[in-house]
Amino acid sequence: MEKIDGTSLGMVERNIQKMKEVFPEAFTGTKLNLNKLLTLLGENTEESQRYEFTWHGKNDAIRLAYEAPTNMLKPNRSKSIDWDTTENLYIEGDNLEVLRLLQQSHLEQVKMIYIDPPYNTGMDFIYKDDFSETLSNYKTNNDTTELYGRFHTNWLNYMYPRLLLAKNLLTEDGMIFISISDKELYNLKKICDEIFGEENFVTTFIWEKKKKPSFLDRNIGCVTEYILVFSKNNEKSHALSIEKTEEGKKYPFNNAGNTLGVLTFPKGTVKFRLKDSTIKAQDMSAGKIITELLDDVVIKHGVNQNMFRLKGEWRYSQEKVNEIIRNGEEIVISKVPFRPNHVKPGGEVKKIKNLFSITGYGFPTYEDADKEITDLFGKKLFDYSKPEKLIRRLIQSLLYQDEKAIVLDFFSGSGTTGEAVWRFNREFGGNHRFILVQLPELIDKKSVAYKDGFRTISELGRERLIRSRQRLLNGRKNSDLGFKYFELTEK
Repeated sequence: MEKIDGTSLGMVERNIQKMKEVFPEAFTGTKLNLNKLLTLLGENTEESQRYEFTWHGKNDAIRLAYEAPTNMLKPNRSKSIDWDTTENLYIEGDNLEVLRLLQQSHLEQVKMIYIDPPYNTGMDFIYKDDFSETLSNYKTNNDTTELYGRFHTNWLNYMYPRLLLAKNLLTEDGMIFISISDKELYNLKKICDEIFGEENFVTTFIWEKKKKPSFLDRNIGCVTEYILVFSKNNEKSHALSIEKTEEGKKYPFNNAGNTLGVLTFPKGTVKFRLKDSTIKAQDMSAGKIITELLDDVVIKHGVNQNMFRLKGEWRYSQEKVNEIIRNGEEIVISKVPFRPNHVKPGGEVKKIKNLFSITGYGFPTYEDADKEITDLFGKKLFDYSKPEKLIRRLIQSLLYQDEKAIVLDFFSGSGTTGEAVWRFNREFGGNHRFILVQLPELIDKKSVAYKDGFRTISELGRERLIRSRQRLLNGRKNSDLGFKYFELTEK
């Protein structure tokens, strides 16, 4: 084997693969970007970079992720519920600093991350990552956002370090789900390609967010948003699913338009709903369906007594047919001309579709989310919260095989993800827990929520959890419906 400085090439390739797993954002394709790797390791280099997706301030954003935390989490028992028994966490504070702290306690322990980050409207974004001012000023200063203009740079600099740290928290088989509008969808995909690796892209779900379109855009009426999904390691992930196959459902072998091929059916592997007879080799094509029986078939007691072959355009390969036979699943032919069907026993995982429509899966919309908030509080206190069932189904799609896992939301807003975890546990009997992180962002003094006594988004999120808990208790407690409340404070 070829040697490089006395080391086998295989060893070098393995080391490069390990480095790519740890620092995928340092690679462009299969090429290592040394300057970016140095930046990730904390070196301050401004040398020319190779071709990549870049913007002003990107290196600073990367360095920002790996700064040591300057604050600590202080428990607040008075704001907690069931402190001594609960495993759920509600953390009030800036999510970048909290994510730094979670590196010490939850590294590679989070199975699922769902976030609904601020959308870049081009008018009023972005939150300022400025730790030079004291935390107390940061929490009380009404000017928590700044008008930066219509540039994408600020949004990217805001999201990049948070996603870098989030990736470290995921288990090897974990995934991150990110709600986003079309304004930053493509930029978000690019930075996630860097951080998680292009090979770990799962899908972009299209969510029908409204029953009636909004006409804020001069060209179209918009009814959709998106949920971008990346895995930590696609090779260790599994299919996303919220349903299983039906018992006895038939799946035809024929699929017009596919490549012409020959399938072989061994003796005794096909059930015929025909009288005992011998069917001669013949062309059985009709309409757009091509099927040619290449061998005579002897049918006795409803089963083929000899091997036979069919030529046609198939949805299944020979390998898949062999797998069906090995699994003892039924292959049925009911008539002449032959049209074989695969009859599934039911209960198998059915991959989720990437379209979340009202008429398809019956997914809820923003109108439903508004009703949820109104039902809980008696009035609409929060705009644009995601419907609980949407997040619950996302949780189900990943955690249907798990009995216990951690779900993290570091843009928790009104606390919908926490309620979704509780309801998912109640629906399927799991013991999943959540970590919610929310900035104590001041509520507009003109808003209904402010007039109702709420001063920060984190207060509103906590109250939503308390009210959701009361609804789920129903006079009994059979799951963890509490949370430990922490506040980010200066050391």
